Amino acid sequence: MIILLVGMPGSGKGEVAKAFRRRGIPVISMGDAIREEAEKRGIPKTPEGLKYVSLKVREELGPGAVAILTIPKVRGIIKRKGIVVIEGVRSPAEVQEFRREFKNERVIILAIHSPPKVRFERLRRRGRSDDPKTWNEFLDRDKKELGFGIGEVMSLADYVILNNCTFNEFQRKIEKVVSKILSNWP
Repeated sequence: MIILLVGMPGSGKGEVAKAFRRRGIPVISMGDAIREEAEKRGIPKTPEGLKYVSLKVREELGPGAVAILTIPKVRGIIKRKGIVVIEGVRSPAEVQEFRREFKNERVIILAIHSPPKVRFERLRRRGRSDDPKTWNEFLDRDKKELGFGIGEVMSLADYVILNNCTFNEFQRKIEKVVSKILSNWP
């Protein structure tokens, strides 16, 4: 089973990924694939550098590029564990790459939705090097993400978690959905 997590930056994908990890399920981050690629190419892991790398790999490999970069890792995990979570799918082309490569696996899309102002505050507090520092940077990043087709992937979701609540309420929602998904595996 392959579980694709999709959501705008700061929506809570990381918290959902932690819930799967607590159950011993491996998680691969699509964002890490871009950060690793930036490192390989000697490009700084700044918002500009990561944007450049993400556009460059898509130019070189097509719109499903980031999925293509992660497929070898996913293949190994599926062979060993039979289940993997992929955090941060952004485009319908990436979904297609996973479905094409893993035809015999069940592929589930789990979307996490959260309001923009809430996400902006979370990202400011998180403080990762590629997180936006200003509202305009945040809007630019959202525009980039939407340009990749993240909204289309969210519309394909098999499950949706709305993260517009307290942390504890969000944790309860996560547990409910994760339990439901895993009840269908293996």
